[in-house]
Amino acid sequence: MENNSILDRSKIRCPVAAASRVLTDQWSVIILRDITFFGRKTFRDILSNNDEKIQSSTLAKRLKRLVDLGLLTVRCDESHSQRKIYCLTTAGIDLVPIIIDMSAWSAKHNVFQAHTIEFLKPLQEKNSVAFRNFIEKLTKEHVAPT
Repeated sequence: MENNSILDRSKIRCPVAAASRVLTDQWSVIILRDITFFGRKTFRDILSNNDEKIQSSTLAKRLKRLVDLGLLTVRCDESHSQRKIYCLTTAGIDLVPIIIDMSAWSAKHNVFQAHTIEFLKPLQEKNSVAFRNFIEKLTKEHVAPT
């Protein structure tokens, strides 16, 4: 089981090394992307709409890991007793600027179809109204749902 603080103090003493435990796992970052930018909050939504074709067993393990790390919480869907809704925590929302920066870096050094990166451009300026509104929207939807 992962240490909920992300940093297992007995093994990792560097903040960069601790963050790399989350950010170097391809699937975890992609799952966070899907939840954050595409509003995919259920197992089925993530699995069936994921362009990278994540396997269901991998998705289940990564969702559990993200919950254990304190980046996601799980809520029951009131309309369907067996459906779980995955929501970002404050720590998960704090990763959003990093994911945006990862996308900007990748777009700068690689060629992608415009539609795959255009939607993030307004969010790249962290002091912009668009960015602040996006973070506020995520916080309302995930951390403090109505």
